[in-house]
Amino acid sequence: MPGTVVDIQDMTVKIKKKTILDNLNLTIEEGSFHGIIGPNGAGKTTLFTTIQGFRPPSYGDVQLLGQNPYPRNIDLLRVIGIQPQRSSFFPKTTLKEHLSVVADILGTSRKRVDHLIDELDLGHAADTKVEQLSGGERQRLAVATAIVHQPKVLFLDEPTAGLDPESRRNLVSLLQGADLDGMTTLYTTHFLDEAEQLCDVVSILDEGKIIVTQSPRRLIAEAALGSTIILPRALHQADILAEHFGTELVRVTRDGVEVRAQDTAKLFVDLDRLNIDTGSAQVRDGRLEDVYLAQTGKDFVA
Repeated sequence: MPGTVVDIQDMTVKIKKKTILDNLNLTIEEGSFHGIIGPNGAGKTTLFTTIQGFRPPSYGDVQLLGQNPYPRNIDLLRVIGIQPQRSSFFPKTTLKEHLSVVADILGTSRKRVDHLIDELDLGHAADTKVEQLSGGERQRLAVATAIVHQPKVLFLDEPTAGLDPESRRNLVSLLQGADLDGMTTLYTTHFLDEAEQLCDVVSILDEGKIIVTQSPRRLIAEAALGSTIILPRALHQADILAEHFGTELVRVTRDGVEVRAQDTAKLFVDLDRLNIDTGSAQVRDGRLEDVYLAQTGKDFVA
């Protein structure tokens, strides 16, 4: 049976009298890839920094690997890896030089450096100055820096934030295929498609509260949300759709009007009867974004 890596009981965090995290309870199991998902401002980074020992909880208890992480616990620092939202690198070094210095500081073999450069597809940039790396290369170097000492627990805080779509896809693909050596990975993101691909378990964090914790597939299956029909050409008919199907099943997005339905065939019959423009219509199955909407009653805004 896997052990418990993170155990949070009735934890509240207040900053300048403002409640950021409100009475959280969360258990993260050894070896899992656990996503903390929610929009910007939900409290994801505050949760991470509290678990890591940068700040104490205002109330409640947090344990990391069976120890209190605050104040900064030196024993824990040796066995955790952190990739923060804004990573810092040794200036004027090349990519390989930077990673080698970190490896030396942490007592890790240079072979580990070569292995990570190859695994994270950084060989072409090994001799490039850090300051000249692309955004995607810098993010991959940040991940390599966090895992060079093979930590027991890895914290990835928005690793794809600020990347262009291609770089984001590449990093997610590399993380999917990376050998993380059985590490327990805690991962924050506001890209819900990433969480579906990468995470064994996700916790939905909204306004400082954890709404639900479950595997993405099970959340989607249990929500029984059916399918969503996207109607790019029906924006001018959104009011008709909302009146007929109900505002809880219809929403307007940048892609068009979306209508949720359990019976797709019947929905298209109804759309035809209402003279709704179904040109370029698309059908997609339920996604984590739909679960978020169902759980919180709000559209997911990154």
